Amino acid sequence: MTPKVVRLVAGEYIVLPRSAYGHLRSYGGSARYVVDAIEYANWSIGRDLRRQRLAAGLTQAEVARRAGIRIETLSRLENARGNPTVATVSKIVRAISRAGRPKARGPARAR
Repeated sequence: MTPKVVRLVAGEYIVLPRSAYGHLRSYGGSARYVVDAIEYANWSIGRDLRRQRLAAGLTQAEVARRAGIRIETLSRLENARGNPTVATVSKIVRAISRAGRPKARGPARAR
């Protein structure tokens, strides 16, 4: 996973990949570009969640069920139409990462 850097923006914390922060700062000196950091963060989070879900071979319904959220919530987040809480993103990431782990088995029987 990409290292994260936390920056204070207008009184709120946002989390961006380290590589994205430098990219956003480069727009600061140019009047041609206006980048809303919150919109970019939501887009980036959604893109990463979708990539992880697809890499794990899961549907939105499977991830939503495992995370204990509604499918509509996951869809909105993946499409950058929402402002997710850290708790919600954490639930989704855990649900995806658990899919890649082998299921726990009971104690081995002696032969």
